Amino acid sequence: RADRQPEFTQLDLEMSFVTQEDVLSLTEGLFSGLLESLFPEKKFMKPFPRLSYEQSMRDYGTDKPDLRFEMKMSDLGNIAKKTEFNVFHNVVDNQGIVKGFAAPGCGEFTRGQIDELTEFVKERGASGLIAIGVNGAGESLESVDMDKVRSNITRFLTPENVKDFAISTGAADGDLVLIVAGEPKSTNAALAALRHEMGIRLELADPDMMFFAFVTDFPLFEWNLEERRWDASHHAFCMPKEGFGKYLSNAPGKVIAQSYDLVCNGLEMASGSIRVHNRKLQEDIFEVLGYSRDEVSERFAQLLDAFEYGAPPHGGIAPGIDRLLMVLTGKDSIRDVIAFPKTQSQMDPLFGAPSSVEKSQLEELHLEVVGLETEES
Repeated sequence: RADRQPEFTQLDLEMSFVTQEDVLSLTEGLFSGLLESLFPEKKFMKPFPRLSYEQSMRDYGTDKPDLRFEMKMSDLGNIAKKTEFNVFHNVVDNQGIVKGFAAPGCGEFTRGQIDELTEFVKERGASGLIAIGVNGAGESLESVDMDKVRSNITRFLTPENVKDFAISTGAADGDLVLIVAGEPKSTNAALAALRHEMGIRLELADPDMMFFAFVTDFPLFEWNLEERRWDASHHAFCMPKEGFGKYLSNAPGKVIAQSYDLVCNGLEMASGSIRVHNRKLQEDIFEVLGYSRDEVSERFAQLLDAFEYGAPPHGGIAPGIDRLLMVLTGKDSIRDVIAFPKTQSQMDPLFGAPSSVEKSQLEELHLEVVGLETEES
């Protein structure tokens, strides 16, 4: 991925006999102390706000929202069904979603500007973008003048539709309602990217504000539609939240994990979880993920055997130091805070690495390459 490097610096915090609250409190103290000591000019909220994964996805379309500005998203499915726009009806009838938000003061955006935003969301997986410029509606939105409303679907809208879209998204007279409709995952991703882009363009994000927040209560599993199976959302070793383990056998999608992320200004700063320390529970999770008993024995026997010796309750979190430095120093890429960054193909331009090695070099270090065909074979 463009925002990642194959080599990076991570502070891995692992602790025994801790709860999720212990880890979050320690992390908040670590980060707030760091800012107060080394970057006193930076602003942040304390205590760090907390959002559930469900709340974050509902309001911002992403699990790493930029909270320096509002522009919360709204579910517009019920309002969309009242319009005469068939695209909305088809999406809702096929279990899709219609979501949108209001961009303040953008109601007079031109067709060219809307086309640019449409291409922006299409590049991120959306099929298109609906824009409704709420103009001439008055302070109370009581008198919507359709002659002044700017939209690419004006002929399918009534004044009541425009008013409903405006009220639901919190739009005022002179604002622009931006709507994406489609399959939930791609719709959320495209709309979240657009929200962040508009926040930057409209200069709503204070560059000196470090808006840290914890996102908690991630689902333990997510459904892989292509392969028709369950995948682990974070990883396969997250402890289910108390009271949710009962769903493992019959409703895995309902299982909430004790996993959490620290986010800041639209980026993930740290990720962690409370881990499973019970053999039977871990085996049940592997079963949901589709592992056979032989696969579990071959790949995870040492872990499961360790649980038999009395592994303590444990958990942790791992902040990425490079990304933290990138945000604190106002850089756009972690390449700017790494001494010898790699290319997209994971090459080191300075040293020409990776490169081939001589057999004698491997022997000197007592290394052996396995699993590769040799010329002799």
